[in-house]
Amino acid sequence: MTQTQSITHLSCFIEAVAIAKQNRCSSCDDLKTLLQQKGYEELVAMETVEELSPQLSLAS
Repeated sequence: MTQTQSITHLSCFIEAVAIAKQNRCSSCDDLKTLLQQKGYEELVAMETVEELSPQLSLAS
C-alpha cells in the first residue's frame, strides 16, 4: 500500500467513525453510501465499513 492509499484509508476511517457516532446512519450500507457521497472510492468505503462494523454495532 502506498503512502497516499494509507492516508486515504485513514481519512475514510476517521470520517466513518465521526458519521457513525453522530447517528447519521443505521446500517453498514448507509455508512458506505455516506462515505461514497463524501468522495471516497467504493472499495475504500467498503473496506472501512467492514473493519468498523463490529465496533460500531451497525446492522449489516
